[in-house]
Amino acid sequence: MNQIILWGMFLIPIASLVLVGDKTFKRFLPVALFVTVINTLIYQAAYHYNWWREPGLFAWDKVANIPWVYSAYLVATIWIFKFTYGKFIAYIITILILDGAYIYLWYPIQQKLGLATGEMSPHITYLTMIGVALLIYLFQIWYEEGKQSNKGIN
Repeated sequence: MNQIILWGMFLIPIASLVLVGDKTFKRFLPVALFVTVINTLIYQAAYHYNWWREPGLFAWDKVANIPWVYSAYLVATIWIFKFTYGKFIAYIITILILDGAYIYLWYPIQQKLGLATGEMSPHITYLTMIGVALLIYLFQIWYEEGKQSNKGIN
């Protein structure tokens, strides 16, 4: 059952990208890749300090969980930015709700299913997620300002 859940968490977000549109995909792919790098680093720290463990799909993805880091978070970033970028209050409200639902509703289910274990407080994890969300929003502002500046150079 857990493998089915993990495969679903991996494939469904990726499949949803056919609906996002080429323009949106190209615009927000850099921030999605940026959050993937950040999450990879966070997962490496979590593994090292035993903050949490999440079994992956493959024997080799023990550190950075492939379905979460390289699919769900990456794709969710594109979708969230599609609907909220440029509307900071809407972005923050969306992040607070989605991250809260994840950490306080879905994560306990993952733990009961054996898909997650760990010692880090859910409150600290929630604050970390919000911090990452703020960082990537700033990244997108910086990235788009840089693109605008470079238009005058070409």
